[in-house]
Amino acid sequence: MKARIEEHTRLIVPGNKVSVPIYIGNDIFSDITSVIELNSFSKVGVLMDKNVAYHWGEDIHKVFGKKAAYFVIPAGEEHKELSTAERILTSMIEHGFDRKSLLINVGGGMVCDIGGFVASVYMRGISFVNVPTTLLAQTDAAIGGKTGIDFGGLKNMVGTFTNPLAILCDTLMLSTLPEREFRSGFAEVIKHALISDKKLFAKLSEADFGAMDEEELAQILADSCKIKCEVVSKDSNEKGLRKILNFGHTVGHAIEMISQDTPEPLLHGEAISIGMVAEARLSLLAGLITKQDFESIEKILQKAQLPVRVEKKFKNKIYGKMLGDKKNEQKKIKWVLLKGVGKAVIDEEQPDRLINKAIDYILA
Repeated sequence: MKARIEEHTRLIVPGNKVSVPIYIGNDIFSDITSVIELNSFSKVGVLMDKNVAYHWGEDIHKVFGKKAAYFVIPAGEEHKELSTAERILTSMIEHGFDRKSLLINVGGGMVCDIGGFVASVYMRGISFVNVPTTLLAQTDAAIGGKTGIDFGGLKNMVGTFTNPLAILCDTLMLSTLPEREFRSGFAEVIKHALISDKKLFAKLSEADFGAMDEEELAQILADSCKIKCEVVSKDSNEKGLRKILNFGHTVGHAIEMISQDTPEPLLHGEAISIGMVAEARLSLLAGLITKQDFESIEKILQKAQLPVRVEKKFKNKIYGKMLGDKKNEQKKIKWVLLKGVGKAVIDEEQPDRLINKAIDYILA
């Protein structure tokens, strides 16, 4: 029986007058028009990458028909760049989009990031909706108002803080994901547990990541979304608390960007998994977590079949990319570390001696 579209949680930032409903369910995309009034917009555009167009293009056209303009971009992180944004903006101009237009981003983190960015700068900002189609995007990229593109060889160096009108997570869309893409999404779910919810970490430790039923997956997705919403609601522009969401990302983003220049680039979640091991190791070396905590973290990532090591030849490049991280201040790396499972600390500075030891640990 088809699930009724239902609001599971809401991102609320009182000071910024932000209130974003998040809908979660199986086979709910076809009902999107019951929560988004298309007739209230002068134009509607649907942005997707080629993978989404291949698997879901026909279903998307059934929902919007001739009411929408369709923008299809190449798939892959390497295309999250200024030239792609320019092509989308040019197409929007050619289709006569104005300030009362709507852009619907249907895709993974790359599509949600670049689509949100384009919507936020077109005519100084138009409305947009995120329909994340990967587990990674459903738990992270689509939520929180961060938009952006990669620039100068660095991750998300150009972007804005702009929230969508709504977020719709259809778990049916996960069914066409390759197994590797699906498992990559659990990196962010595990991260949310590590920084904020010890009980969720315990639940995940007992879970079978490869055999979750629809109900179990939807509940874990809802738990993960709720954690991110609670953090963002208290610090929407990443001045303090929200920084905890960057756990694993200082090393992880560096590894991800380096891997883009290799024949087999890592997925975002895979790179963040390795980054979490390195930053958990740094937490251990700094005396913030126990050896038992560290071992449980590495074990759960391996159980989810996520990578925990990177090739030795990348060591010097990793450090160089970390120095260019946008979270740094005055060329000093500001770390998000763990102080036990379920609690994170921000703006930690650590000596090079410990940083090198932590990075050496993840080298294979």
